[in-house]
Amino acid sequence: MKKSCLLLLLISFSNLINCQVIDNNIQGYYQAKSDSSMYSFFEFDGNGKVNIVGLGTGDYFTKGDSLIIYPDKSIFKFKIKNNTLVGASSWVENETWVRKDTIVTNNRKDVALSKKKAVLLHEYYKVADTKSALDFMLNDAAAKAQTEKISKLCNQGLSKACLDYFGILLMEDQGLGAILDPQKNEKAKIPNPEIIALGNKIIAQDEPEGYTVLGTYYYILGNKEKAAEQWNIGVSKGSQKSGMALIQIEME
Repeated sequence: MKKSCLLLLLISFSNLINCQVIDNNIQGYYQAKSDSSMYSFFEFDGNGKVNIVGLGTGDYFTKGDSLIIYPDKSIFKFKIKNNTLVGASSWVENETWVRKDTIVTNNRKDVALSKKKAVLLHEYYKVADTKSALDFMLNDAAAKAQTEKISKLCNQGLSKACLDYFGILLMEDQGLGAILDPQKNEKAKIPNPEIIALGNKIIAQDEPEGYTVLGTYYYILGNKEKAAEQWNIGVSKGSQKSGMALIQIEME
């Protein structure tokens, strides 16, 4: 009797630990079960990056049987059931994606580093999920505290946090008007060394979107040649956003 009770206790403890495991080792091609799904497939690289229907790359982590994807500024939540993903949030709710045998490159080269990225993204999830953007706009103290948390995660090596921090510095440096309409930008045209350094830091973290945001900064400053140079490098590194930026300036 005592042995069976001990065995049940150990099994329960093991299940509890497994439920708390944070990682990003899910890998492979998941195809939507329905032809009418807005997102026909997700392609996970086993290292925290996911190709979303070929239109862009997002960040992801898993915690137990939960999967969280950041496509950009929004968030997708799923439940993992064997080789199936079940949507559990806006845009993906109640839809299903099934793992296929399609070959997908596994970019998981350093397990310890991969797990660190997953843990940091989980911390980002806890920080970013607290208040809405409007709350921060109406509360300077809360906005400052949030910025400090994002900056800390950036310094710990989370590129997504660095991209957010880049946006915060860009807003402070140039203002919302310049970002929405660079052609009417009347702010100083001299590059801010802190912003340039942050962009290079994001690039050093092997994040192609570092080229995208640096190019955007140069574009806002009026240096279209330098902007295009950054975006072209971004495209060569696999950034769809850099490609879209280049198409946009060609259409002007």
